[in-house]
Amino acid sequence: MNTIVFCEDAPAIRKLISIAMRGAPHRVLFADNGRSGLEMIRAERPQLVVTDLAMPDLDGTQLFDRLQEDPDLARIPVVFLSASSQRNLLEAARNRPARAFLSKPFSPSALRGLVDELLD
Repeated sequence: MNTIVFCEDAPAIRKLISIAMRGAPHRVLFADNGRSGLEMIRAERPQLVVTDLAMPDLDGTQLFDRLQEDPDLARIPVVFLSASSQRNLLEAARNRPARAFLSKPFSPSALRGLVDELLD
């Protein structure tokens, strides 16, 4: 069974993710900020990380950079989620080799399809 860590600070989006992943053959874990997400990723060694860009403590690009600094974590594919209109954050995300970028709002089926594709 694959483990996925979702780093998302918005409760409504976490609920949408839960709905999208219901019944999926994956272990789904949530962190509500980048720092706790990094700790969870280090402890759990997931097969996929899906992270919001704009989060407290450690944003999605900073989280990505921390993962890349650790050879054991750098291999984990990362998907960026964002509704952010902050140009600097969007540009920073596009300058990183994430596996995918999903804009909010997204449909549950779009998220589920992307996860299934990346973990196939």
